[in-house]
Amino acid sequence: MKTSLPIYLNSGNRFHSIFLKTKKIGLYFNTMNKKASFFKSMLVLICTLLFLTANGQHVATPNSYEGIWAGVLKNSKDSKLAVIVRVSNGTATRYNYNVDNNKIEKYDFLKEMTMIAGNNLSYTWMNKGGVWSETQTHMMSYAAPDMLKCRLIRQVTNTEESKDDPGMNDEWSTYFQGFLDRFESIQELEKFMNSDD
Repeated sequence: MKTSLPIYLNSGNRFHSIFLKTKKIGLYFNTMNKKASFFKSMLVLICTLLFLTANGQHVATPNSYEGIWAGVLKNSKDSKLAVIVRVSNGTATRYNYNVDNNKIEKYDFLKEMTMIAGNNLSYTWMNKGGVWSETQTHMMSYAAPDMLKCRLIRQVTNTEESKDDPGMNDEWSTYFQGFLDRFESIQELEKFMNSDD
């Protein structure tokens, strides 16, 4: 004797067939959601482990830039330029080493501007004289604690006529790059520069 199906399964009632299909689809998606949830959890765990074990990345805060930064930059012709920048309360200032008195002195410029965003600090100064004007932009990246990668662009424009481009002002620029090391104070840097080592 055949076992008869329950009447609601056997009926041609459209509601019943939709109900059964919906139930089957729900069971399928519940199984898929459990698998997806497992894979999501594993992905989060892997990413967390990678983040915690990564030791090569340094993240700067505004305080990371505070101090005296000094180094020697070079251009493509191997010309050297000593750069000393002081950052205090998020504002950069350029300094110079005076060889006559072995002292580090602040430059005075017409305009200066500092911007900090994450691992980048940009410092620009502008100055002008009788027939010339000059801009230097220092683009500094937080490479590691106590070390900045610095790229410096120097641009000079004279109001006299260019020999190479008649009818235009004489203009030239150069590009330097290298690393700047951090010092706690001007006195510490002066002591370092005046030592025999």
